[in-house]
Amino acid sequence: MIQILDNFLSETEINQIYKLLSSPEMSWFIVNDRGDSKIKNKSFGKQVGPEILRDDFYLNYLHNKIKSKNIPNTSYLYQIYFNCVKPGDKFDYHEDCDGTSVLLYCNPTWRPWWGSGTQFNKPRKIVRPKPGRAIAFDGKIEHRCISPNHLMKDYGRLSIVFQFKK
Repeated sequence: MIQILDNFLSETEINQIYKLLSSPEMSWFIVNDRGDSKIKNKSFGKQVGPEILRDDFYLNYLHNKIKSKNIPNTSYLYQIYFNCVKPGDKFDYHEDCDGTSVLLYCNPTWRPWWGSGTQFNKPRKIVRPKPGRAIAFDGKIEHRCISPNHLMKDYGRLSIVFQFKK
């Protein structure tokens, strides 16, 4: 299951998320693509647990918006992952948890010539970023991020992934 949800986020919602993720107050960490210290594929990210929903109004709002769309297997939130992908970052295929992942593209502007996207291994498919777009998919489908090219001069390709366990 790979479901593309265009216009999932409004222009106002995208701008609010972008402002938050690109602000100096956002604490990004260098993370390994698969958590293996031998892997050299690193990018900026931040992982938080579901307990953040108690204190973060906006993430709680996004969580409820996902649940309102009747996407399968979104009952138990496992974790939330923030991603900031820069030109030149490289990623391996990986799986998320056994459940559903919902990825929200968070850039208010995206130019097709910047490239990037989420590439799925089987079925072979690439979903390109688009303001307001979300992708819901089975977390066991191997996928990877394609970094933007060097024509992109923005902060980075920003996304939030809500991962749900079965």
